[in-house]
Amino acid sequence: MTRPEEIRDRMANIREIESIVSTLRALAVAHQLEARAHLEAIRAHEAIVAQALSAVLSGADAGGPKPTGEPGLTIVVGAAQGFSGAFGERMADAAMAEVAGGAELMVIGGRTLSAIVERGQIPVWSTEMAPHALEVPALASRLSDILFERLGKTSGAPVTLLFADPATADPAPIRRTLFPFDFSRFPPLHGSPPLTTLSASALVSALVEEYVFAELCEALMLGFSAENAARAAAMSRAQSNVKRIATDLKVAFQRARQEQMTTEIIELSTTTGEQARAGPGGHPEPRQDL
Repeated sequence: MTRPEEIRDRMANIREIESIVSTLRALAVAHQLEARAHLEAIRAHEAIVAQALSAVLSGADAGGPKPTGEPGLTIVVGAAQGFSGAFGERMADAAMAEVAGGAELMVIGGRTLSAIVERGQIPVWSTEMAPHALEVPALASRLSDILFERLGKTSGAPVTLLFADPATADPAPIRRTLFPFDFSRFPPLHGSPPLTTLSASALVSALVEEYVFAELCEALMLGFSAENAARAAAMSRAQSNVKRIATDLKVAFQRARQEQMTTEIIELSTTTGEQARAGPGGHPEPRQDL
């Protein structure tokens, strides 16, 4: 029989776990809300750059690099930490599908990086995800610099972004092509082209870099939000399990306490009966026959 004291200790541990789970869930939800607010600013910036590209393309040649036979590169925006359900593994599986197609990997997020390495694939570059939404632009800027430096050595190599969007009903990662750059997304505006002090090619090149930076910001912010959405969902499930276990332990404690009390009453009753039969001197009272 399990002692009530042991069950009481387990109940105390469960209460501590419940407190930790609640804290993790609250932090994940807060990070989601923070990311959502920043996404609005990122997308507004992206729209302004797209409008500028449309205006400049009215009088510019948007040739751009053409695809080559070189291996492609996939930037994977994965999970940084655990406690996020299958999110990190799902991103690793999607990354390995890219590898099967001949792509090399750049990985953001330590948890997904570990899962990819366990599958026998070593990325050409990796880093940790930004711990807070405010740090995402700095990470996007660093990633952009590394990416354009690599593109300068392998002009025309295709580059793909792989990330998750918590706003979509489909849990499958989103695959977006960064290069070759698709200028058809920016139809030239009608009317006279804008007056500029730079050559059209230099201006287009600068705007493309800015637009890629905005796309990287958006993908990183969505990945940050998706990981926290997965963590909030996982912690919500954990909360339900903790509450169920706490209820079961409470019932078990009451049952064990009742059994302990019943055992003590039986022992006391037995001891009292033996003492009564023993008499005052500690020996059984003589039997008196009628």
